[in-house]
Amino acid sequence: MLKASVLLGLVLIAVGFFACEKDVPYDGPKQMEIDAAIIDKYLVDSNVRADKHSTGLYYNIIREGSGNPVALDDTVYGNYTLKILKDSVLLAKTVDSTFMFIPRGYMKGWNTGVSLIKPGGAIRMIIPSPLAYEQRVVESPKIPANSILDITLEIVSVNKKPK
Repeated sequence: MLKASVLLGLVLIAVGFFACEKDVPYDGPKQMEIDAAIIDKYLVDSNVRADKHSTGLYYNIIREGSGNPVALDDTVYGNYTLKILKDSVLLAKTVDSTFMFIPRGYMKGWNTGVSLIKPGGAIRMIIPSPLAYEQRVVESPKIPANSILDITLEIVSVNKKPK
């Protein structure tokens, strides 16, 4: 009986110890370094050309488009293809979508890329995880934590927000 009580006590202490374990805080700059190394290797290995924005976004403007630049509060209609870059390899799973969005609510890397083109334009963005979803997991489509996103976006049209 005493042995069982001691064993139960040790198990409860162990469970309490692990339950109190703190999550490691997210280190964006460190993750950016990790992601940049993966992206740089992918670009070289795949012979893909991309410029690097001061924010850390990698991009290639396919078509600049014309007209007024997209503002954060505009309603944008576009098409995109999403792939996930994992260990310097693009995962085969892709998402193709036509949708409407307002840039203000989107990830930092997406907004930077949108600001580089105009209506009718298209851009390929390789977005490091600190400029995307960071350590969050996205359920639909399934995107793991710390994912590097490879997105090709075409802006079909823009409805400017009335002033």
